[in-house]
Amino acid sequence: MEHFDLYTVKARLAPAIITVAPAIALLVAVLDLRSFDATQLWATIGLVVVLFALSNVSREAGRRVQNRVYRDNGGWPTFDPIYYSDRTFSDEAKLRYLSFLSKQLRRPYPTMEQATSDPLGARQFYNEAATWLREATRDTTQYRIIYDENITYGYFRNLLGLKWIALMMNLAVSLTCLLILYGYIQWFNDATASLPYVLTVSVLHFVYVLFGVSDARMREASKRYARQLLLACDKLDAPETKYAAPV
Repeated sequence: MEHFDLYTVKARLAPAIITVAPAIALLVAVLDLRSFDATQLWATIGLVVVLFALSNVSREAGRRVQNRVYRDNGGWPTFDPIYYSDRTFSDEAKLRYLSFLSKQLRRPYPTMEQATSDPLGARQFYNEAATWLREATRDTTQYRIIYDENITYGYFRNLLGLKWIALMMNLAVSLTCLLILYGYIQWFNDATASLPYVLTVSVLHFVYVLFGVSDARMREASKRYARQLLLACDKLDAPETKYAAPV
């Protein structure tokens, strides 16, 4: 069974819940919670199962997004601040981090000239360094800020992977509400008083997913995550927190 932790809840389950939020609102509207019976119970259990299944879909969708960005970017999207062209850190700080990572990887880091003449070779070093740093900072108690930024990055990455599913579900729920309100569906007439609230949720949901979930938002989250990863080099380089590089 998959480990159920804070990352799973915030980075996988939360995007799944946001994806189906209009459907949850519609379900609450059409179910008479005052006379909760076996039908409503099974519907609720089914919703919980769907949410957990969708959390796995969320993870896989997020990985596809990350793989696409990896191909477009030529490397991990979470390590751009180490590039010479990036101004997140000063040149002195970047050289300090590169020197530290070079020692851990047991290979020289690319100079600015080498990174310009052989960008693919430089990317390989950066990608290996990013992998090493992620492994070296797995302790969530020592590196809590990194963990939190990783959760934020995972949230936006996974939600971006579910974006079009969320929009399609939103439209389906909105259409269902309108069909009930205008009498084309007769089964849930008792819920008509609540449906305007469901439509309000759908509108807010649509605006957030359409404009608030984007490549740019994910990249910004990845940059904050990368910044914290690189800042950890100073702590990892301290004598009391030396991390043994995997061989």
